[in-house]
Amino acid sequence: MEIDPNFIKGMTIAVGALGPALGVGMIGASAVKSVGRNPEAQSKIMTTALVMAGLVDAVLAFVLVIVFTTS
Repeated sequence: MEIDPNFIKGMTIAVGALGPALGVGMIGASAVKSVGRNPEAQSKIMTTALVMAGLVDAVLAFVLVIVFTTS
């Protein structure tokens, strides 16, 4: 039984996108909780959260590059 390469690429993207989606959600939830506890530190917390979200999203970019550059 032969599996279609497009199916494998699609599953790779789906699984590779799951981690960053959960990571960004956890970062957002933690940032909101932190601002709720300490509103004075909102600018520092949000800046750090945005940087971390960007780093987590880089994982998805790597997944997409690997999927679309392999045959």
